[in-house]
Amino acid sequence: MQEPEAPQNPDTDHARVDQARMTLVEHLAELRLRLRNAAIVFLVAVIGSFYFVKEYFAVLTRPARAAWIVALPGQEPVFRFASPTEPFWVYTKLAMYGALLVASPFVFWELWKFVAPGLYRKEKKMALLVTLATAFCFIGGAVFGYLVLCKPALTYMLSFAEVFPGDLQFKIEPSVMMNEVVGFMLAMLLGTGVAFELPVILAVMGWLGIVTSRGLLKFDKYALVLSTVVGGILTPGPDILSQVLMAGPLFLLFNLSIVIVWLIERTNRKRLEALAKETGADLVPSGD
Repeated sequence: MQEPEAPQNPDTDHARVDQARMTLVEHLAELRLRLRNAAIVFLVAVIGSFYFVKEYFAVLTRPARAAWIVALPGQEPVFRFASPTEPFWVYTKLAMYGALLVASPFVFWELWKFVAPGLYRKEKKMALLVTLATAFCFIGGAVFGYLVLCKPALTYMLSFAEVFPGDLQFKIEPSVMMNEVVGFMLAMLLGTGVAFELPVILAVMGWLGIVTSRGLLKFDKYALVLSTVVGGILTPGPDILSQVLMAGPLFLLFNLSIVIVWLIERTNRKRLEALAKETGADLVPSGD
């Protein structure tokens, strides 16, 4: 026998709708507050970065100046600008990037305070771990590009400058623009930073069960060739040296990712074995 439907109360239904609507409004207000705080900190960081922008330029172009001295001994490094406004826009770009780097911890903290209340404890730990690992790997990749890749790559490209003797002697000499050298350095640091995110990406995919350590190990024989191709894409210079210097760490990071995914699988397997002992159910996959 079918039970009679409960009588609908219009006042109660309207109250529920209003409650849900107020919850949405409160979330939007919270998001607006977090974005406003992050924007204020970013703008303050931009204004402060303009004070140090010449130091930013000096630090960023240090590998280029060191490469110039090696490739063109006896010549003082010179960076030119093609228009009166070029230095201003170059410094503005550096101020924006510097402010983004300085303000990023606070921006992430504001976003975290908005997202964290809706996550479970395990999800919070995972999100925090992934965020810290992403930041650490990106900074490590950028430092690697700055200290290892930039100087050899620029030395090779500047070495094309030479003097051609003969009756009609001529020479090839560089005319490096401010915008070009800053663009090259930022592209190199961004490329190496993104490349070093490989362990984080594969670890997350392994945690989600998308990839396995056994599958990655089978792909290892193709990883070296793929690392060379990706190194050529991520490095802005056309020289082979920078591509090789990028391919080596990429291949090592891929193999490190295999170990990380294997450790994740091992941890999950132990957890399932312990749960199987408690419940008596067969929870451990036989294919692992």
